[in-house]
Amino acid sequence: QIPDPEACDQMYESLVRIHTNFYKNKYPRLKDTTFTGVTVEDCRRILATDILKQMEDMKKGTWKRLREKFSAKKPEEDLK
Repeated sequence: QIPDPEACDQMYESLVRIHTNFYKNKYPRLKDTTFTGVTVEDCRRILATDILKQMEDMKKGTWKRLREKFSAKKPEEDLK
């Protein structure tokens, strides 16, 4: 038994509108961009793992990169 059938019907209709993209179709977007102005292709490019690694490297400071570069020795260098 449903205690409030009218509220249940309203929720169901709301879920149907969400599922069928009612508001997306009613209010189409003029441009395919996000709030920040970034396009979908830019978002996909940013979310790629290679780009994320490059961005993490860019965030590192110069001294931190140099320290990592010189502190990590390769096994071949130890044998020489």
